[in-house]
Amino acid sequence: MAAAVIGSSVDAVIAGRGACSLMLTGGKTAEGLYNHWFRFSLLPRQGMRYFFGDERCVPPEHRDSNFGLVMRTLFANERPSGACVSRMEADDPDREAAATRYEALLPEQIDILLLGMGTDGHVASLFPYSEALRTTERTVLPVQGPDAGHPRLSITGRVVANAETVFLLATGEDKGRVLAEAMKSPRDVMSLPVRMALNATWLLDEAAAGQIR
Repeated sequence: MAAAVIGSSVDAVIAGRGACSLMLTGGKTAEGLYNHWFRFSLLPRQGMRYFFGDERCVPPEHRDSNFGLVMRTLFANERPSGACVSRMEADDPDREAAATRYEALLPEQIDILLLGMGTDGHVASLFPYSEALRTTERTVLPVQGPDAGHPRLSITGRVVANAETVFLLATGEDKGRVLAEAMKSPRDVMSLPVRMALNATWLLDEAAAGQIR
Protein backbone atom coordinates (compact mmCIF):
# COMPACT_ATOMS: atom_id res chain seq x y z
CA MET A 1 0.00 0.00 0.00
CA ALA A 2 2.75 2.44 0.96
CA ALA A 3 4.69 1.66 -2.21
CA ALA A 4 1.64 2.39 -4.36
CA VAL A 5 0.60 5.57 -2.54
CA ILE A 6 4.07 7.12 -2.51
CA GLY A 7 4.78 5.90 -6.03
CA SER A 8 1.63 7.61 -7.32
CA SER A 9 2.75 10.85 -5.69
CA VAL A 10 6.17 10.53 -7.35
CA ASP A 11 4.53 9.89 -10.73
CA ALA A 12 2.37 12.99 -10.34
CA VAL A 13 5.38 15.19 -9.61
CA ILE A 14 7.31 13.74 -12.57
CA ALA A 15 4.32 14.26 -14.86
CA GLY A 16 3.97 17.88 -13.80
CA ARG A 17 7.63 18.95 -13.61
CA GLY A 18 9.71 16.31 -15.34
CA ALA A 19 11.75 15.78 -12.14
CA CYS A 20 11.15 14.78 -8.52
CA SER A 21 13.22 15.12 -5.36
CA LEU A 22 12.58 12.20 -3.01
CA MET A 23 14.13 12.20 0.46
CA LEU A 24 14.62 8.69 1.81
CA THR A 25 14.59 7.39 5.37
CA GLY A 26 16.06 4.34 7.11
CA GLY A 27 14.61 1.59 9.26
CA LYS A 28 12.92 -1.78 8.86
CA THR A 29 9.66 -0.40 7.47
CA ALA A 30 11.53 1.59 4.83
CA GLU A 31 13.60 -1.49 3.98
CA GLY A 32 10.44 -3.38 3.10
CA LEU A 33 9.23 -0.45 1.00
CA TYR A 34 12.50 -0.23 -0.93
CA ASN A 35 12.58 -3.96 -1.54
CA HIS A 36 9.06 -3.79 -2.95
CA TRP A 37 9.92 -0.88 -5.21
CA PHE A 38 12.98 -2.73 -6.48
CA ARG A 39 11.16 -6.01 -7.04
CA PHE A 40 8.36 -4.47 -9.08
CA SER A 41 10.27 -1.53 -10.65
CA LEU A 42 7.62 0.91 -9.49
CA LEU A 43 9.65 4.14 -9.45
CA PRO A 44 10.54 6.21 -12.52
CA ARG A 45 14.18 6.02 -13.59
CA GLN A 46 14.46 9.40 -15.30
CA GLY A 47 14.31 12.72 -13.48
CA MET A 48 14.64 11.36 -9.92
CA ARG A 49 16.81 13.12 -7.36
CA TYR A 50 17.33 11.06 -4.21
CA PHE A 51 18.36 12.61 -0.89
CA PHE A 52 18.68 11.29 2.66
CA GLY A 53 17.04 12.67 5.78
CA ASP A 54 19.73 11.39 8.13
CA GLU A 55 22.79 9.21 8.27
CA ARG A 56 24.97 7.57 10.88
CA CYS A 57 28.63 8.57 10.83
CA VAL A 58 29.82 5.30 9.34
CA PRO A 59 31.28 4.30 5.94
CA PRO A 60 28.69 3.82 3.18
CA GLU A 61 29.21 0.04 3.13
CA HIS A 62 28.56 -0.26 6.89
CA ARG A 63 25.51 -2.31 7.89
CA ASP A 64 24.13 0.67 9.86
CA SER A 65 24.38 3.10 6.94
CA ASN A 66 21.10 4.34 5.47
CA PHE A 67 22.88 4.84 2.16
CA GLY A 68 24.09 1.25 2.35
CA LEU A 69 20.54 0.08 3.06
CA VAL A 70 19.25 1.83 -0.05
CA MET A 71 22.06 0.46 -2.20
CA ARG A 72 21.29 -3.08 -0.99
CA THR A 73 17.57 -2.77 -1.64
CA LEU A 74 16.21 -0.06 -3.93
CA PHE A 75 19.35 0.02 -6.08
CA ALA A 76 20.42 -3.58 -5.64
CA ASN A 77 21.34 -3.95 -9.32
CA GLU A 78 22.79 -0.50 -9.98
CA ARG A 79 22.05 3.17 -9.60
CA PRO A 80 19.39 3.99 -12.18
CA SER A 81 20.60 5.95 -15.17
CA GLY A 82 18.99 9.36 -15.37
CA ALA A 83 18.75 9.65 -11.57
CA CYS A 84 20.93 11.46 -9.05
CA VAL A 85 21.68 9.96 -5.63
CA SER A 86 23.16 12.44 -3.13
CA ARG A 87 24.80 10.65 -0.22
CA MET A 88 25.29 12.30 3.17
CA GLU A 89 29.06 12.05 3.69
CA ALA A 90 28.63 11.46 7.40
CA ASP A 91 31.80 9.38 7.53
CA ASP A 92 33.84 12.59 7.15
CA PRO A 93 35.53 13.19 10.55
CA ASP A 94 34.64 16.87 10.14
CA ARG A 95 30.92 16.41 10.67
CA GLU A 96 30.19 20.13 10.59
CA ALA A 97 31.82 20.42 7.16
CA ALA A 98 29.86 17.40 5.95
CA ALA A 99 26.60 18.95 7.19
CA THR A 100 27.39 22.23 5.44
CA ARG A 101 28.14 20.44 2.17
CA TYR A 102 24.84 18.58 2.30
CA GLU A 103 22.95 21.77 3.03
CA ALA A 104 24.38 23.16 -0.21
CA LEU A 105 23.06 20.15 -2.14
CA LEU A 106 19.48 20.36 -0.88
CA PRO A 107 16.86 22.12 -2.97
CA GLU A 108 14.82 24.85 -1.34
CA GLN A 109 11.90 22.44 -1.17
CA ILE A 110 11.85 18.64 -1.17
CA ASP A 111 9.02 17.33 -3.32
CA ILE A 112 8.40 14.15 -1.32
CA LEU A 113 9.88 13.46 2.12
CA LEU A 114 9.72 10.05 3.76
CA LEU A 115 9.95 9.81 7.55
CA GLY A 116 10.13 6.80 9.80
CA MET A 117 9.54 7.04 13.53
CA GLY A 118 11.13 5.49 16.59
CA THR A 119 9.21 4.31 19.63
CA ASP A 120 10.56 7.39 21.43
CA GLY A 121 8.86 9.62 18.84
CA HIS A 122 11.99 10.65 16.96
CA VAL A 123 11.97 11.29 13.22
CA ALA A 124 15.05 11.46 10.99
CA SER A 125 17.71 11.68 13.75
CA LEU A 126 15.88 14.37 15.68
CA PHE A 127 15.51 12.83 19.12
CA PRO A 128 13.43 14.17 22.02
CA TYR A 129 14.90 17.32 23.58
CA SER A 130 17.67 17.56 20.99
CA GLU A 131 19.03 21.10 20.58
CA ALA A 132 18.71 20.53 16.83
CA LEU A 133 14.94 20.84 17.27
CA ARG A 134 15.39 24.51 18.19
CA THR A 135 17.18 25.58 15.02
CA THR A 136 15.35 27.73 12.50
CA GLU A 137 18.21 28.64 10.15
CA ARG A 138 20.09 25.41 9.42
CA THR A 139 18.78 22.54 7.30
CA VAL A 140 21.37 19.87 8.21
CA LEU A 141 23.21 19.46 11.51
CA PRO A 142 25.52 17.01 13.28
CA VAL A 143 23.54 15.33 16.08
CA GLN A 144 24.01 12.68 18.73
CA GLY A 145 21.41 10.10 19.65
CA PRO A 146 20.30 9.51 23.24
CA ASP A 147 22.63 6.54 23.66
CA ALA A 148 26.29 5.82 22.98
CA GLY A 149 25.63 4.81 19.37
CA HIS A 150 27.03 6.39 16.25
CA PRO A 151 26.90 10.19 15.94
CA ARG A 152 24.81 11.28 12.97
CA LEU A 153 23.87 13.95 10.50
CA SER A 154 20.22 14.91 10.27
CA ILE A 155 17.91 17.29 8.48
CA THR A 156 16.17 19.78 10.72
CA GLY A 157 12.54 20.70 11.18
CA ARG A 158 12.94 23.41 8.57
CA VAL A 159 13.28 20.76 5.84
CA VAL A 160 10.22 18.92 7.11
CA ALA A 161 8.16 22.10 7.26
CA ASN A 162 9.18 23.17 3.75
CA ALA A 163 8.60 19.82 2.05
CA GLU A 164 5.72 19.77 -0.40
CA THR A 165 4.52 16.29 0.61
CA VAL A 166 5.50 14.30 3.72
CA PHE A 167 4.75 10.63 4.33
CA LEU A 168 5.19 9.11 7.79
CA LEU A 169 5.71 5.34 7.92
CA ALA A 170 4.86 3.60 11.20
CA THR A 171 4.04 0.02 12.11
CA GLY A 172 3.15 -1.78 15.32
CA GLU A 173 1.12 -1.04 18.43
CA ASP A 174 3.95 0.77 20.23
CA LYS A 175 4.34 3.35 17.50
CA GLY A 176 0.58 3.68 17.21
CA ARG A 177 0.42 4.59 20.90
CA VAL A 178 3.15 7.20 20.39
CA LEU A 179 1.16 8.78 17.57
CA ALA A 180 -1.98 8.79 19.70
CA GLU A 181 -0.04 10.57 22.46
CA ALA A 182 1.43 13.03 19.96
CA MET A 183 -2.04 14.14 18.91
CA LYS A 184 -2.90 15.22 22.46
CA SER A 185 -0.38 18.09 22.67
CA PRO A 186 0.46 18.89 19.04
CA ARG A 187 2.78 21.84 19.76
CA ASP A 188 5.17 20.04 22.10
CA VAL A 189 7.71 19.02 19.48
CA MET A 190 10.57 18.85 21.98
CA SER A 191 9.16 15.85 23.86
CA LEU A 192 7.87 14.05 20.73
CA PRO A 193 9.54 15.28 17.55
CA VAL A 194 7.06 13.29 15.43
CA ARG A 195 4.63 16.12 16.16
CA MET A 196 6.29 18.07 13.37
CA ALA A 197 4.71 15.49 11.04
CA LEU A 198 1.15 15.62 12.38
CA ASN A 199 -0.01 17.13 9.08
CA ALA A 200 1.81 14.50 7.03
CA THR A 201 0.12 11.57 5.31
CA TRP A 202 0.42 8.69 7.78
CA LEU A 203 0.95 5.25 6.30
CA LEU A 204 0.22 2.78 9.13
CA ASP A 205 -0.38 -0.92 9.47
CA GLU A 206 -3.47 -2.19 11.27
CA ALA A 207 -1.68 -2.56 14.59
CA ALA A 208 -0.55 1.07 14.62
CA ALA A 209 -3.81 2.46 13.28
CA GLY A 210 -5.76 0.52 15.92
CA GLN A 211 -4.22 2.60 18.70
CA ILE A 212 -5.53 5.89 17.34
CA ARG A 213 -9.01 6.90 18.35
